[in-house]
Amino acid sequence: MVARSVSPGGALLRASRMFSLPAPIPGPPTQDTTSSSFNSTTATSAYPTHQVITTLSSSRKRGDWGLKRPLPLRSTTKSSNPMIRVKAIDTIEQITDFTSAADHGLTLRKFQELRVPVVVRKSSSDVSYKVSDYAQRSVFDSEIDTTDIAPKDRAQYIDQRWKFTGPWLAGMTEGDFKEYLSKHVRPRRTAFRAFLKQKLAEEMNGAAQLKAMDEGELDVKQTPVRARDITEDQLTDYLRKLRSHQHHLYAMVGTFLDLAPLKPPEIAIAKIQSRETFKVSENPYAQNGPPSTHPSAGITYLRTKSYMDNHPLYGPQKEHQPVQARVVKPRRNTPVTPASIGVAGIIASTRLGDSVLNRKSVGGALDHINPDVEGGSKLWVQVKQARVDSNGKIILSVDSAPMGHGGAEAELIAKELLGEGEGIFGQQREQNIEVLPENREQMRRQYAAPSAPMTVNKLNLNI
Repeated sequence: MVARSVSPGGALLRASRMFSLPAPIPGPPTQDTTSSSFNSTTATSAYPTHQVITTLSSSRKRGDWGLKRPLPLRSTTKSSNPMIRVKAIDTIEQITDFTSAADHGLTLRKFQELRVPVVVRKSSSDVSYKVSDYAQRSVFDSEIDTTDIAPKDRAQYIDQRWKFTGPWLAGMTEGDFKEYLSKHVRPRRTAFRAFLKQKLAEEMNGAAQLKAMDEGELDVKQTPVRARDITEDQLTDYLRKLRSHQHHLYAMVGTFLDLAPLKPPEIAIAKIQSRETFKVSENPYAQNGPPSTHPSAGITYLRTKSYMDNHPLYGPQKEHQPVQARVVKPRRNTPVTPASIGVAGIIASTRLGDSVLNRKSVGGALDHINPDVEGGSKLWVQVKQARVDSNGKIILSVDSAPMGHGGAEAELIAKELLGEGEGIFGQQREQNIEVLPENREQMRRQYAAPSAPMTVNKLNLNI
């Protein structure tokens, strides 16, 4: 039998290594150098910009990462978490420029171990002051996760959308705004006039229908006005009318250019409301801008935290397992500043409600940092939910570990998994299980399929 021939391109693709990598995305915005806040150049960025690559243990020992050339063993075999990010596959010096990507890779693993959903927060602040702000909707709800919308229906879902073809004007610099006007806005004047004619025709048809309804002449057939029937004089009068109602003009410009919604300052809202009816955008991204990716950022796909943990020994649990957090910055009373704690590699604020993480539940763990404690001051917290802001940062909503019988058991089980303290029954279980090393041949023999069908021995039964 003649083997099936393979095209040269297919043969090259089969025999080749990784020949391309996704282009890096823009990094998070940096703070102004004149700002009073400190911006570290060595801190982990809010989100990764390059593709993270990993390999098998056997391939890593040979320096094989699927790239053009093997990587040096001295810098890739010492880490227990083989993750790298490639900045350039082939530089001018004919080397592969790479760095470790364990920072973002481990952060993603630790976050997924929390098993919390990503929600859309309607509050404009990163820190919630009310417990009622907890009830947020998942980013995967059908009314919020609007990704594929027809162009004619974009204006209808303006308060639910997160992806827009136009920019968020409040986040643009003056130079970027002028460039956007010259390249994308001015060349579309003719299209905008045609868009206004269509809007004017729809308004004229609606006004004629209302007039016929008031006069009781709905049975009379009316000729609808089309956009091509609008004259230039009618369009000029319509433009003058829109200029006197700037809010309606801005709404039409935003619909035509598909601009991300803006939330004006409170003072501007008060001035506009004093003159005419004004509707503030309810889009959750109007305050700080829409995200550059999906609101979940791909870090988790859970829609709710309403599930029950099932322990292999203790059965179903009443409370979710708490996690241990490290106090990074203690809270202060003068001025009143909340404490900052580190949870799964993410800095979270503790001011979430009137009775959340108060002194009665956590004592003085948040009031000071004891340098004599190995690893820093720690406490047990419960992560409620998470969200991704417009800058790509993960914002966690944390609460103190649940009190009562169920909360105490959950904390004991969490300590037992870490090998700390006693078990839930008052004694720590001894682990005397001897793990024997297995080589590759033994594992293949153990899980290999039988070479011949199994036969059942015949038994002579005397009945």
